Amino acid sequence: MHTEESQQRPPGAAFRDLPVRLRLLIVGVELFALVLTGWAVAHDRPTTVMWRYATVLLVLAILFEEVSRQVGRMRILVSGDGAMQDMTSVWLFAGALTLPTGYAALFAVVIALHAWLRKQREVGQRMYRRTYSAATMMLACLAAGPLVEVDLEWGTGLLSALSLLSVLAALFVFTTVNRLLISAAIVLTGVPPSARALIGSWDDNGLEFATLCLGFMTAVVVVGQPLLGVVVLLPVVLLQRAALVKQLETAASTDAKTQLLNPLAWRQRAQRELSLSRVGHIALLVLDLDSFKSVNDLHGHLVGDAALLATSVRITGELRTGDLVGRFGGEEFVVLLPGLNAEGAMAVADRLRLRIAGVRLCDLGATHHDDSPCEHTLSTSIGVAVFPDSGTGLTALLAAADKALYAAKDAGRNTVILAEPRPANGSDEERVG
Repeated sequence: MHTEESQQRPPGAAFRDLPVRLRLLIVGVELFALVLTGWAVAHDRPTTVMWRYATVLLVLAILFEEVSRQVGRMRILVSGDGAMQDMTSVWLFAGALTLPTGYAALFAVVIALHAWLRKQREVGQRMYRRTYSAATMMLACLAAGPLVEVDLEWGTGLLSALSLLSVLAALFVFTTVNRLLISAAIVLTGVPPSARALIGSWDDNGLEFATLCLGFMTAVVVVGQPLLGVVVLLPVVLLQRAALVKQLETAASTDAKTQLLNPLAWRQRAQRELSLSRVGHIALLVLDLDSFKSVNDLHGHLVGDAALLATSVRITGELRTGDLVGRFGGEEFVVLLPGLNAEGAMAVADRLRLRIAGVRLCDLGATHHDDSPCEHTLSTSIGVAVFPDSGTGLTALLAAADKALYAAKDAGRNTVILAEPRPANGSDEERVG
């Protein structure tokens, strides 16, 4: 796994604009990685065989970068300032399995430098991001390497149960060290992170596991039949292209500022949920941040964007896995809650209201004109509609929830209102199929 650490920061944030704690973490991790690598190299005893393995892996890594250069650049551009699983884990994990620990860490430096010169620099990626990511990979190699015996019966083509366990342990340690360091950086950005940002989605973790498995296969090939190492390139290139397709699909359905579903994607999925659902009730919430225009006017759009992101994190933190949440435009959010009746939906809505009220603007960098801290917090008004009481189609439910939202605004804001039941003889223009 090779994820970018500052996904919660404004795109293109310079190093000096990062929080002090985050800057200290970046510098500290990089220095620790350099010192530990130097110590390991001083105690390693390189052999002719080691140089052969390193040469083959370096050639494979460079060939991969050159062959998939355009795809890699597109993946960085699509990910923007967000997280991205990097295919270099294939070569780095193979290096951790076959090279002495210090030289495996140096190998990570060489790979990172080549990627920077040939790819990241061209798309404007900040140097500190690349150096921190390289440092995390160096430490991952240093932590995983000692768990694996160098002479793992590579030549026999078979691994003993103990050797296989050591490889699995190395895989776990490699990805855990990297994940913890990336997660620490995300936490120190100052914006409450989502669970997905910290532990990754199923797709993210599946892709990472696939790259590490390919790394193990690469190590077997490099040790046993180094001339066949080029055969490993094809599946890695195909995996890179598959990752790009997945990123493009995600980008097409995701709101860039909040990482929630965009309006079109939310409508499509909500309509499908209504059409296929067999549960008795489905609730729909429409949330609107109160007086949000004043946040942008007084504190600037960067604080406003941070407030939107903080709100999305608070919302998703209160929802279940199957709930659908999206940004509907401006400062408005929508949530579909399958299986909840009016009472349950009102309870969820009130929890969301209280959670959003805990977002303090001063934590997002807001200050007054005299540079004194801002003590204001966010608040939200919420309209609740329930299927089938408020309507049997998505348009009708949205209209009912929106009407209830305006009633909440008229009632003084920072409150939750349940939509009135539709008339007994009422009809919806779209119905559940």
